[in-house]
Order: sequence, then C-alpha cells, then structure tokens
Amino acid sequence: MESSLYLLAFSSAFQGTTEEAIRNNHRELFKALDDAFQVHIVPEEHFADLHLQPTDLALVFIASGGTEGMFVKHYAALPRPLTLLTDGKANSLAASLEISCWVQQQHDECQILHDEPEQVVEAIQELKLRNLMQGQRIGIMGTPSDWLVSSNVDYQTAARRWGVQFINIPLSRVEACFNEETADAAETEATQFISAANGMVEPDKAEVLKAVRLYHAIKRVALEEHLDAVTVRCFDLIPTCHTTGCLALSLLNDEGIVAGCEGDIPAIFTMLLAKRLTGQDTFMANPARIREKEVLFAHCTIGLKQTRQYIIRSHFESGTGVAIQGLMREHRPVTVVKIGGKDLNRIAFAPAILTENQNDPKKCRTQILLRTRGTDLSNYLLSRSIGNHHVILEGNHSALFAKLCRAMGLHNEVTSPAQ
Repeated sequence: MESSLYLLAFSSAFQGTTEEAIRNNHRELFKALDDAFQVHIVPEEHFADLHLQPTDLALVFIASGGTEGMFVKHYAALPRPLTLLTDGKANSLAASLEISCWVQQQHDECQILHDEPEQVVEAIQELKLRNLMQGQRIGIMGTPSDWLVSSNVDYQTAARRWGVQFINIPLSRVEACFNEETADAAETEATQFISAANGMVEPDKAEVLKAVRLYHAIKRVALEEHLDAVTVRCFDLIPTCHTTGCLALSLLNDEGIVAGCEGDIPAIFTMLLAKRLTGQDTFMANPARIREKEVLFAHCTIGLKQTRQYIIRSHFESGTGVAIQGLMREHRPVTVVKIGGKDLNRIAFAPAILTENQNDPKKCRTQILLRTRGTDLSNYLLSRSIGNHHVILEGNHSALFAKLCRAMGLHNEVTSPAQ
C-alpha cells in the first residue's frame, strides 16, 4: 500500500517556516516519520498547489504556537477529516488545543494526534487504513441478482463508514453500448484471447467476438462514470445481448478496473478493498463443497493474470456465451476474505493453501480446492457465513486484514480452533 504522507505545516516566524527549520525543530518526530512514510512538508504558501492522490494522507502539522490565526485563515481549504499533528514542542500542543476548540465551535470534527513518535506512526498507519476507500467509486450495473437476498447494502451508512461512493447504473445503458459495438472492433482482443488460451471447448470465435463487444460496452460506461470498480447483473444480459459477462469482467480486472458478477455489492466492495490493501488481484467465487479442512470454490470468471493457463468454456449455468476455466498456481498460500452486512460492518478472513485445480463438469468452470490453515473457516461458512460469494487472493494477508480490523473497529468472524 504505497502512498505519501503530506504535512500541511503551520509554524511561526519566530521558529522558522522553511522545511529545514521545521525538521530541525522536530528531529525526533521526523526521524520516526521518515522511517515509516514518504514525508512531504507543505508550507503555508503552497497549500493551494497541493493535489492529493486517493492513496495519499494529509495531516495538519501544528509546528509551534502563534499559528492559530494562520489556521483560521486557511481553515476552509484544509483536507477533511481534520487531524492535527503536534509533538508539543514550541507551544504547539497549546496552539492545537485552541485550534481544536475553535473547529468544534464551527460544528466540525477535529482530532489531535499527540504521543511518542513510535505511537504517532502507528496511529497514522491506522488513519491510512481508515481512509483506504475514501473517494472510491463503485458502479452497480443493474440491481443485485434476485437470489442474493442477504447482499443489500445501505449506501449512506456504508459511505459514512468507508468513504466509498455507490453509483446505480441502468443495465439498459450497457445494452445500448453493446449494440453500438461491432465485431470488427472486437477482432484484435478476440484473436489475442483465443491464441493465448490452452484450448477452446464449447464456444466458437463468433461467441468470443460477442463477449468482447460486451467488454467494450461495460468498459465504456465504467470510464464515462470514472468508476474504480463495477458489479454487473450479468444473468439479465444473456437474453438481451446473447452473451455472458464472464470474459468482460476478466479483462476489466486485468486492466485494473475491479469487476464482479451478479450485482453483488458486498463482494465487489471486498474485491476493491482487498486490491487497495494488498495490491493483489482477486477471484470472486462461491463455495461449492465444504469439508472439515477443505473448501472448494468455483466461478465462471477469473482475471487471466491470476492464472497459469486458461481454457475457453461456455457459462456453466446457462450453457451459453464465454466463460473461463482458469488454472491457478497450486501449493501457494492464499487469503479468503469477505466484508458484508447491510452496513458493511462484518468481516471474515482466513489463510489457506491452494492445493489443486479441479474439473467437475457439474460446477462453475474455475474450481480451486483450498486447505484451511489453523482456522475454523469451514465452520464459519456453515454456521455464520457472510453471504455466498467470497474473495480469494494470492498470499497470506491475514496480518494486514487484522490491522484493518483494529483501525475500523471490526472483528474477524473466522476464529482459530483454540478460540
């Protein structure tokens, strides 16, 4: 989770306003900060030039006393939520307390971050996690599929908790874009997809061309709406577009637009959060068989970059369109995770080992068998599962998700047997 830490610095003329003076006056604090983050000190005259990326965190650094009036002058332009960082030197804590009281009188929120340097670093890391989804845009193309009865989300509550935006998009808009796409425009991607495959079973090239046209249509809407992620009520596209969304979602994930199936909002939120937290692409799937220490997950789409090879298949449930039988890398650690609940306030995660790919003709095309590692993942799924779909990503990221839980006040619903 690479990002920068920007400190909007307020310092009096008596203490010095240059970066060198500020660093010299607060050496212990900056030693700890520089070891943990890429730190940028922004002086007062450059506040207006600051353009933050979604992964960046900006704090207000009160470097000395006598800065209260300067803060009030720039108050409206400061990044929200307001967090004041102070190490107490040069009357900076006193100034921070006065500023905080004034901010509250404006009916605004303000937190003071003041502790030993090591504890300050930990607190900032938690702040970064809490801001992880700030400003992210998730598009819901069509409503959640009818069978996802536990997967509705209260947009406003979830937005307050995570800072994410949900954008409803009529499926008819995707269909209109699909009808404007031509087979000729899909030729290059279709040929590349077929030539890189390890085989093609049910579909022919004409089917692949239709699937690529749908990819172009969904991508066009996603770009027009500036979406970071999209979930599609894909089954409803089969009778209107006469193809499936499996290939479209696969290619979008490969390009960095996180994409999921069936209009499942908690699942696409989990996929996007996991990608931002770890940098890893994710595989959305449903449990197809559960044993005490093994779980088989399956679905009909997966990003091609997550596979060591793939076979072009038809969509399992409908027997139409184009799906992907992806073979993932075996004997690798993975993490299973799901965030859900109406307010997106429940989380479950567990490490596992991907032991083998399977090929059961009566299940969705991509099938991976996971062996659990010291957790009650199987019991969780059967007794208190957060919905159907779960998200799998390469690597054991349990420690990162545990930090996220601490930052967000959540509790992992998958426990170890000892617990």
